[in-house]
Amino acid sequence: MRPMIKKRMSAPYREVSSRLKRLLSEGGVIEGSLYRADRGNTPRHQLSDRATGRFRNIYVPADFAPLVSDWSARWAEAKRLMKEMSEIARSELVAAITERTGRKTVATPAGARAAGPRKRPTAKRRLRS
Repeated sequence: MRPMIKKRMSAPYREVSSRLKRLLSEGGVIEGSLYRADRGNTPRHQLSDRATGRFRNIYVPADFAPLVSDWSARWAEAKRLMKEMSEIARSELVAAITERTGRKTVATPAGARAAGPRKRPTAKRRLRS
């Protein structure tokens, strides 16, 4: 069976991949957002993220706040770069399929809902209407 896409990565993909590697070599990453909650006279820092569908907060001492803030910013940038890599790979896949089959592949834009049967309205949805 012949491979669908050439093994060598395209130049845009390699460039984004290299930026991601450089970013990850700079230091740690952590998912979540750091925020400051003023309780009483002392500011408190907390890292908030979502695990298993629920929010969880982690207390961050004030002296760790700048470090955790950098990690969190690095996570957001890494996530953005991964999305960019995915979009490049998706467009290359569509081009390879179109070239091989001669037919245009319909790719759903990112964030758009795929066509198909709609979910039946739940009790909550029916009450709102």
